[in-house]
Amino acid sequence: MDKHELRTDMLARRQALAPDERKRRSLAAQAALVGSPAFALAHQIMIYIAFRGEVGTERIAEAAVAAGKGLVLPRVVRAPRGLVLHAYSGDPATLASGAYGIMEPRPEWPVVEPAQVDLVVVPGVAFDRSGGRLGYGGGYYDRLLPELRHARLIGLAFECQVVDGLPHDPHDMPVGGLATELGYTDIRGDR
Repeated sequence: MDKHELRTDMLARRQALAPDERKRRSLAAQAALVGSPAFALAHQIMIYIAFRGEVGTERIAEAAVAAGKGLVLPRVVRAPRGLVLHAYSGDPATLASGAYGIMEPRPEWPVVEPAQVDLVVVPGVAFDRSGGRLGYGGGYYDRLLPELRHARLIGLAFECQVVDGLPHDPHDMPVGGLATELGYTDIRGDR
């Protein structure tokens, strides 16, 4: 199965979850990440705002704020295609609809340099058990993740999005851990 077919299949699996079931599983996956050693050790955490049925991050944001950790959100810049990182208070009411209809920081918010981030919660269409990630195909995270090599990369997904193996390209950055509703799996060793 090529990447396009795999994306279609994985997105259909995710969308097939009933809304109540999706919410229950999302909260369990977030709790698994918050309970991980990677979260405990982090000081500055980059999250995403859930879109199109993704696992949410609202409980991760709440836990980070309660623990005095910094939060960072990406903002899409279409030209040149990339992501800019901004400080985030954790209050979703302060976000604005951005590119692709995703809620994101406002351009005037303080910019955070990638070197300041030590934990990245990575979205994806699918993940595999060795840390492989299949994104949406736009390449936004593929361009950003090399700037975050020093940070711990943790995938956040529903268990139905986890497969035994994914096709990957040489530039693909693996995640070091994976949180689903079944728990947290350390893939590359917590630091």
